[in-house]
Amino acid sequence: MPGILYKDLKLCRGTFIGQAIMLLITNSLVLIPYLADRKVYGDSTDGSDPLLGMMCIFTALISFYVGGMLQETIISSDERRKWAYLMSAAPDGIKKQVAGKYALMVIYSAITAFVCMFMNSLTADIIGKNVPPASGLILILFFVQLMIRAINAPFIFAFSSKYGNTVRLAAVSIVIMAGIIYGLFGDLSWINMDKVWEKLLKLLTDLNESVKLLWAQVIFFGGVTVLYIFSYKLSCKLYLKGVEQYDK
Repeated sequence: MPGILYKDLKLCRGTFIGQAIMLLITNSLVLIPYLADRKVYGDSTDGSDPLLGMMCIFTALISFYVGGMLQETIISSDERRKWAYLMSAAPDGIKKQVAGKYALMVIYSAITAFVCMFMNSLTADIIGKNVPPASGLILILFFVQLMIRAINAPFIFAFSSKYGNTVRLAAVSIVIMAGIIYGLFGDLSWINMDKVWEKLLKLLTDLNESVKLLWAQVIFFGGVTVLYIFSYKLSCKLYLKGVEQYDK
């Protein structure tokens, strides 16, 4: 297993470096308004400034989105038919091959979370005030990303990245199209963006203080962990099916 993981890290070293650079860039976006106007974030020292809170939330979301896109290459970069058959002939070879990919996805998500927290702390030092408590949001996004990978990975292992992404994108496109149609023709009067941001900022604080929300997070994290393990076992069973779809 350590050898498989080392091989995967070596194959994805370009993506690994690219992710680190992109995360530093996306997490630096919160500083753009401050560099343009040093008073843009107001005089509040408790991290309650709406614009600062919105920027911190935005940078966290875009960081995990970028990290998720780069994670897509973890499986596709190792789609070689000869290697796949060699691993299938080795004792527990398929399990080790798939486990390496799943472990690497966890590592990538953990790096994203670490960089977000580090840049939040650095931003607070540069701006000279507290930033909204985003650690709870970052932790949730970490598990949300693992949940998405747990859903996506079996498709890629079963149909290869070439066809698996097509199947997945077709399903996602239907959902997005439905949302666009509702946005164009549906009733949006119930949406108040000012209240949405106000409640979202309050939720970020309550994530670390509300007992009910803490228990909800524990249940969610546990559920995602179970789903991730189930996804791994399912991918092991589907692995050889996807090998037939490899181009080389």
